[in-house]
Amino acid sequence: MELTAQEQADLAAHEKILAELLRTADEFLPQHPEQELCPRQAALLERLEAAFAGLSCPAGINLLSGGLAEDDWRAPRVVEYINATDETPRHDWKALTPQMLRACEDSLFFLEAPAFCYVLPAYLRQYLLRPDFMCVDSIFHCMDYACKGHHLLSLSSEQKAAVQDVLNEFRCREQQINGDVEETLLPWEYEHYRQEGGDTSPWTFAGNQTLEYAGRHGIPY
Repeated sequence: MELTAQEQADLAAHEKILAELLRTADEFLPQHPEQELCPRQAALLERLEAAFAGLSCPAGINLLSGGLAEDDWRAPRVVEYINATDETPRHDWKALTPQMLRACEDSLFFLEAPAFCYVLPAYLRQYLLRPDFMCVDSIFHCMDYACKGHHLLSLSSEQKAAVQDVLNEFRCREQQINGDVEETLLPWEYEHYRQEGGDTSPWTFAGNQTLEYAGRHGIPY
């Protein structure tokens, strides 16, 4: 596929932006080494990795060129070229580097179901290991039923359970740090809220979910 001179210039601009984001992430990473996980978190990480083991992403579709590296002005042919020549790992999501995930930390907003479900466990894994390194707004807000949460409906029951518990870990941490929880609701949580929430707000329902999780695992709340 040959690009015009203008398309080549657009591609070069995109690569320059991404290179700078990767450099910044690489400099930032040493400040956030992998944290020591408690037994609960270690077991959750093991569940997450087992639930999404063997997952792959088809070639030719947008994977991690989104987020802060996304350039809305890129011509469709440039996007097609990037996707066709992209060498980002597509058969082992654990091979997605923390630098790449940080550089494209908003990519979940741009992805369709196959790519979304492929990179999501990589972001969740990095959140567990480096909670202050990743952009939690991008990770967890995208999982909300009103955003990209519909992509999660294709997950297996084991995958859904692992995703939900990583969200609950985030909720508990937010409660401990900020005294509040995000009102992000996964699509199946939202259905439960609609059926049984009554006059409760989504924010209160999310708080109740957090309280239940904390009580089940003995987490101070």
